Amino acid sequence: MSPVWHTPLTWQVDQLVTEADLNSQLRDNLGFLKDPPTAFVSLDEERDYVTSSNSFVDVDRERLALSLTTAGGDLLVVFFGMVKNSARDGGGSFDVALDGSRIGKDDGLIGSVIVLTQWQPVSFCALVRDLAAGQHNLHLQWKRSHGKGAIYLSAGADTSFADYHPQFWAREIS
Repeated sequence: MSPVWHTPLTWQVDQLVTEADLNSQLRDNLGFLKDPPTAFVSLDEERDYVTSSNSFVDVDRERLALSLTTAGGDLLVVFFGMVKNSARDGGGSFDVALDGSRIGKDDGLIGSVIVLTQWQPVSFCALVRDLAAGQHNLHLQWKRSHGKGAIYLSAGADTSFADYHPQFWAREIS
């Protein structure tokens, strides 16, 4: 478990500094800066993921889901993986649902990814500004964006020459 952030005190000239003050203001806050709240998942599944949905849906509500408790501030969200389409000239879009609301809005964080019938990399890095302190849940979402074929996400399923392991993570950075 990550250390907890304590709002820094404004010290007074004649204030007595206690052991508890030093522990919370120095040890705990430095520990928090060294090890901020982070959630991480890397997949090694039995099968790859597939969708033909024309609207955003969770890729995997259990395995590609993150949960972390923040002190409040900015959150960095990162995903990378390998995707393909079953039809030529298809496309896909990716987004993240943060506490039930998509952060990319409209067409997502990255879209019109042309994923031909060969595996291609897809990634994004998104900054969520001024996130309130507390517990937060994130889910990776995707959709088919051109209405052709099905979108596949490699999940480390021992597919010959395509055993790729996607990563999805978030870290408080402020």
